[in-house]
Amino acid sequence: MKPSDLRVRRSKKMIKTAFLELIAEKGYQHVTIKDIAERAMINRKTFYNRYESIDALFQDILHESTCALLSPSICQGGDEDSSPVLLSANIHAFLRNLSRNKETLRTLLNHVSVYVLNQQIERCLQSHFSEKLAAAKDEELYPQNQYPHTLLNSLTTSFYMVVAKWWLTQEEYSEEQAAIIVEDFIKNGFPISFMI
Repeated sequence: MKPSDLRVRRSKKMIKTAFLELIAEKGYQHVTIKDIAERAMINRKTFYNRYESIDALFQDILHESTCALLSPSICQGGDEDSSPVLLSANIHAFLRNLSRNKETLRTLLNHVSVYVLNQQIERCLQSHFSEKLAAAKDEELYPQNQYPHTLLNSLTTSFYMVVAKWWLTQEEYSEEQAAIIVEDFIKNGFPISFMI
């Protein structure tokens, strides 16, 4: 890696850190490029060499957070099956990725449009599950083919979104405990009897 590449990566990291801190302190709408440059200890020219605007910086953080959230747990390709072992591994990986990005995602959820963040995550999930369902051709291995793929995709995406929102807002359960709860929930089905 060239020293210039390292400088670019380091300055981008400083800019992102400063931006997230400022969002938490002042709110997204009140952060200026001057604020970011001062907090990151860079000049405005360095900011503009890395990002064309605050919105471009926000989109980069949003994309980076979403990619980190969704991979490798469920967005890596490969010949996967729907076994309980894989399900467990996916749930653990998904929660682990949420944990690694919890503070960034919380900052974004609390101070930036939740709608924008949710849309980004949902698009990635829907794209991933669409590919998985399209690849599921063997009805014996994939009995869910008897159901409309659009319904399965929507339900699966919604489930992952609900788990993500719950995990980001709770402090009561460890990652391991949360994974066990989610797995148990999936295996036993939604407990609707209390609603009747």
